[in-house]
Amino acid sequence: MVKFIKKILYPVISKYFSHTLLIEGVLRGTEYPFRCLLVDNSSYFEYLKTRTFSDSPTVLRKSRIWIPLLRKRILTNADSFDLCIAVLPMASEPTYRGLYDYKCTKYVKQIIDTTGSWDEIKSKFSKKLRNKTNRFQKKYRLHYKISNSLKDFDYFYHRMHVPFIKKRYGDLALILPYDKLKNYFLKGGLLFVMKDNVAVAGSLFKMEDKTCEAYRAGVLDGDESYIKIGVQLAYSYYQIKVAKENGMSSVNLRLSKPFLNDGVYQTKRQWGVTVLPDYDEGSWVYFFNAKPSEKIAKFFEINPLIADTDQGLIGILGIADEADVLAETINKLTRQNRASGIQGFTIITQTNTMNVLDKKLVEACRSPMELWANSDTPHKELSHVRSDREPARECLKKQSRSPILMAHRRPQ
Repeated sequence: MVKFIKKILYPVISKYFSHTLLIEGVLRGTEYPFRCLLVDNSSYFEYLKTRTFSDSPTVLRKSRIWIPLLRKRILTNADSFDLCIAVLPMASEPTYRGLYDYKCTKYVKQIIDTTGSWDEIKSKFSKKLRNKTNRFQKKYRLHYKISNSLKDFDYFYHRMHVPFIKKRYGDLALILPYDKLKNYFLKGGLLFVMKDNVAVAGSLFKMEDKTCEAYRAGVLDGDESYIKIGVQLAYSYYQIKVAKENGMSSVNLRLSKPFLNDGVYQTKRQWGVTVLPDYDEGSWVYFFNAKPSEKIAKFFEINPLIADTDQGLIGILGIADEADVLAETINKLTRQNRASGIQGFTIITQTNTMNVLDKKLVEACRSPMELWANSDTPHKELSHVRSDREPARECLKKQSRSPILMAHRRPQ
């Protein structure tokens, strides 16, 4: 009875109260001492804690706070922590607008556009991925088949999905119940990757509203030898082909964490996806007290973020070493992280922020000189750009008329 009451009351209470943890440790990948105030009611804070700290940080204080009072605590106690990360209901946004520095959704969606020709779809794959998909079918004798058989689903669940998840995540493995996946299967189907007529990997999917949604997957007995020959790549590749052949306009690769270096996000990004915010979950992740400083620049260097703004999704990148604040470095960072759906980038340094606002420029430019050669600035005014080693911040001050790349300090 007590558990039942908690289950009913917890969602209601969570709208108004939240757990807070004041944690101190070493910023991951550095020797910097770092103190973070985490505010969250879910297990998501464990993910944030792991991304933030090396080893096991110390919990200095643990409490529960009435959500509207968090604003006052941040305003009056900002000196007591380096950064506050708060996961709060989206309804709280008016309360914190103007106070948070950045916000994002807990997850982002990654969608593949399949409206063009097959060659156009493949042209959006990363170069490395295109090379792999051009050869894996013949090299490893792979093909696919679609099944709606319950017997095949049982084989998929017990021989592929469960062993694969257990081997991949160990003690942290979250195995979805058989009945839940079965219900999903009955609404869609199962794609098997076949090697010499043996099913060695599989993925659940369903087609609805012109979208093919890829769901849970697995590899036969979690066998690494199959993974090495690219069966995971194969079931994604074939899923796109099946969607195209069935007149679907997109493939939904579902959710990833909103960090540009997240492994799941990076893997899906290779397929030429469009990145979209996931508003369905109903929470914002706010970053407070994230003004330029050495520690904050390092935090976002380690944890490049996909932030949600009034202008769309923006990548937040950090450069902690002032010697690296070069036009060459900035251009390289933005090119490495560009993706359809990300409108531009904010670069955080120890003392400043810089905005790269024009996505077309980010995609097209290959050198710092091109930043201005492709802008509206007259060519004769480019004479001061000496080399890639000139700090970008100084370069940009001289080019204040350029509408493409602007350096500015965040409003206080």
